[in-house]
Amino acid sequence: MNPYANQMWTPRRWYHPQSDPRVFAPIYYAQPYGWPALQDRTRPQSKYPNLNSALAADTTLVRYDVRKAPYDGILFSTAALLGPTAALSSPSSAIRIISRSFPWTLDIQAPVTCAAVFDGLYKMLQEPLADSEWGIVCTLDKSRRETIEKAAKARMERDKVKKLKRIDWLGDMTAFKGLEKDDEFEKKRLLPETAPCPETWVVKFGRS
Repeated sequence: MNPYANQMWTPRRWYHPQSDPRVFAPIYYAQPYGWPALQDRTRPQSKYPNLNSALAADTTLVRYDVRKAPYDGILFSTAALLGPTAALSSPSSAIRIISRSFPWTLDIQAPVTCAAVFDGLYKMLQEPLADSEWGIVCTLDKSRRETIEKAAKARMERDKVKKLKRIDWLGDMTAFKGLEKDDEFEKKRLLPETAPCPETWVVKFGRS
């Protein structure tokens, strides 16, 4: 039975966040570059027009826990729609992701897609915590050490990997909350004598 048989229109494409399956997917989500000027007026306009709204901190509806691989942590219909689409509205050779929540830098080379962003974050955070990183935590940040140990204990019960991982650094703040711009933090965070990346974004996390 067609639920739209007696209506004047039928939806062309639906975006299915876990919280509300009725949210319509804006056309620009599926555009490779140069999103149309006419946007879905029911959604707030992002402060970052060059960034795909599925990634922007002020407009994203994506629900993703970075402890899981993207194909497990993002609703299948959402991943299928957004995955291959461009992260930026204009071609870019790379995107750099930093955060106040972790001390590492993630550089993603072209093609810069939404899938590359999610996949890059997941793989980076699955790397083992280095001995030098643990040494700094033990010396300078007691609360961070406790956060890491608590998160690692819970994770090891699930995946049986008996070693510290970068993901443990986040504790329970593992919900992806989007990317935003912060020029001051970007300049402070840049390693001296390292070339800046024009497309540097700060990733935010929330409680999972």
